[in-house]
Amino acid sequence: MLFIYGCEDIGWLMVPLPILLTGDFLLLLAKFSTGDPFLAMLLSFLIMVMLIFPVSWLLIIFIKSMKEKVSNRKLLAIAFSLVITFSLFFIPAIKKENQFEPYRNDFYAVANAIFEAYDEGKVSIGNQYHSPSYSTNDLEELESLFPGNIIQTMDRLNKSAGVHTYIVADKDVIYFSYGAVFQSISGIAICRNDKDPSSDETLRSRFFDGAIQYEDLGKGAYLFSDGL
Repeated sequence: MLFIYGCEDIGWLMVPLPILLTGDFLLLLAKFSTGDPFLAMLLSFLIMVMLIFPVSWLLIIFIKSMKEKVSNRKLLAIAFSLVITFSLFFIPAIKKENQFEPYRNDFYAVANAIFEAYDEGKVSIGNQYHSPSYSTNDLEELESLFPGNIIQTMDRLNKSAGVHTYIVADKDVIYFSYGAVFQSISGIAICRNDKDPSSDETLRSRFFDGAIQYEDLGKGAYLFSDGL
C-alpha cells in the first residue's frame, strides 16, 4: 500500500495503517492457528471491533481524497488496503482435519510406537502422555518408552499440528488430543486392526463426557469430538 500511495502526505496513514496491519495479522492468525471454526469466529469478531477505528479513518481519508481530486494512485492504495482487510473475514478458518493431513505420517508413526509399547506390556489402556514441548512432566517416562525420533515427532505434532496429549484409548485406538476449548475437546484417533471406534460403545463412553463422536478421515484415522 505504501509503495502505491507514495511518500507524499504519508502522515495521514501513520496511525491507522499500523493498527490495520496488526489487525490483519491477528485475523490470519485466528483463521489458521486455532484449528477451531467457532474460536476463530469469536476472535474474528473481537478483531473486527479493533479494526473499526483504522477502517473508519481510512474511509474518511478516501472520501476526503475523492473530494480533493487527489491522484488515482492514492485512492487505489487506500481501496487496496480496505479490500484486503474485508476479504480476510471471508477466508474460511482451518479445521482440525486440515491440521491432520500434512502430518499424517507423523500421526501414524507415533501411533505405531504406542501400539508397540502396548503390545510389549509397557503401557496400559488409559495411560496419557503430554507432548514434551507442551509439558516436560512426562519427558523422563517417554524417554524410557520410546526412541528419540518418536519423541521428536511428538514435539513436531505439538508445535505444527496442535497435539497436546497422547492417550491409549483402547488396545487398537490411540487418541491425539488437541485439548479442550469452551468445554469441548477434539483430536485425532488412529486405529489398527480395522477398528471402528464409533461401533464400540465402551470406547465411546470411556473418556471425556461419554458422548464422543467420530468422523472418518480414511485409513484408520478419525476426527473425534466430545462436549458442547
